Amino acid sequence: MLKTFAQAWLEEFWHTGKHKRVPAELTAQLLRKMDMLNRAQQIKDLGAPPSNHLHRLRGDRQGQWAISVNGPWRLCFRFEGGDIHDLELVQYH
Repeated sequence: MLKTFAQAWLEEFWHTGKHKRVPAELTAQLLRKMDMLNRAQQIKDLGAPPSNHLHRLRGDRQGQWAISVNGPWRLCFRFEGGDIHDLELVQYH
């Protein structure tokens, strides 16, 4: 279940389905991925579909996980006790 957000605007997007910071072409996919995160009970639940590209992060993001949304967009988060914490949308590259 989604518990905490690192970005207040992303939490607003989750509750309303819209926010000016989310590109229009990303809206549907982002909501679908966030719903997937919300329903996950174990980290392995996020391994499917393979297009999620679930991976553990390293370096200054050690302890976090990421899934792909679209192109350079990733959702980064901590997974603890079956819950998602510090969820943030990040554009890589």
